[in-house]
Amino acid sequence: MILRLNDHGVPVKGLQRNLNKLGSILLVDGDFGPATRDAVLDARVPLNLPGNGDADDELQAAVAAVKDPFPRITSAGATFIARLEVCGPRQYRLQYCHPEWPGEKSGITIGIGYDLKFVTRPEFEADWGGAVPAGAVDRLADAFGVTGSPQLRQAVVDLNFPLGVAMTVFLQRTLPEFLKKTRSIYPQVDGLPPSRAAALVSLVYNRGTDLTGDRRREMRAIRDLLAAGDLNSVSSEIDAMERLWDPQCGLVKRRHDEARLWRSGFAALQLE
Repeated sequence: MILRLNDHGVPVKGLQRNLNKLGSILLVDGDFGPATRDAVLDARVPLNLPGNGDADDELQAAVAAVKDPFPRITSAGATFIARLEVCGPRQYRLQYCHPEWPGEKSGITIGIGYDLKFVTRPEFEADWGGAVPAGAVDRLADAFGVTGSPQLRQAVVDLNFPLGVAMTVFLQRTLPEFLKKTRSIYPQVDGLPPSRAAALVSLVYNRGTDLTGDRRREMRAIRDLLAAGDLNSVSSEIDAMERLWDPQCGLVKRRHDEARLWRSGFAALQLE
């Protein structure tokens, strides 16, 4: 059965779920809209299946056969974190494919929340490999290891990092590193269901591993709850972090989404 623009239902959900194994970061909502069509077109390149934005039987079988790129949190968990960073595929292409500066203490950021402040040039080259031309790396040189600024961003804002490339780095390099960081403070992460592991990795991806001071008291409480085996109380501590930001701040919604994921799993957030 061919699936195409404006189709709806369970088969479309299956397609979206499988496309996310290729880094499409789609909601699994059963709506074959423009984002799903674009994801089909993107998927045809690595799968070596020329064609249009319709998902024919061959395309559907090929994406179904793709292995999950990060089983510890699954492609649903990777999609969850990526969407928190860049909203979705359309917003990525409109805004985040170019270097950003989130402001304050952040560095110049590219891809899926990849902050150049926290990497050296050799580390960047190891992560991004041949996906970024040498000339582009040269232009980014001043941004490695430093806090960003409007001037730094303006100097590189025309550079383009396609979603497929950004997601490859995210899945193969960034997520494994942040799973290690999560494990360093929450060693129980390896025994959790993928949805709960994804909630913790998302938290550490955004807030780091520092457990000192009053602003980190909920993160310390989560450590203690995990050690005690009181898993059901963890989501309340994630929700409680709302005290740290203005109610309109996007980080408040992020914490509530992580808590909801912990309580209810991927389906509650249209991720499976």
